[in-house]
Amino acid sequence: MGVFEFVITLVLISTVGGIIGRRRRPLPLPGESFQVDTEELRRIGDTISDLSTRLERLEEERDFYKDLLEPPSGSRKLPPPD
Repeated sequence: MGVFEFVITLVLISTVGGIIGRRRRPLPLPGESFQVDTEELRRIGDTISDLSTRLERLEEERDFYKDLLEPPSGSRKLPPPD
């Protein structure tokens, strides 16, 4: 292996080591809990209620168009030809 290949190998190992080091996350200690501040919880609740409202509106629109596209009931049938 020449000097050039040696330098390339060192740069590659250094780069891979740096990437792995940055991606590594500290593991939570036993007994530590996930904590979220109250403001973030309020925003999450607002987002969920907004999505629920939108879903209700979409369901209403779906039902409206479903009823609109259904064929008319039997009372509007044409009489058979004589």
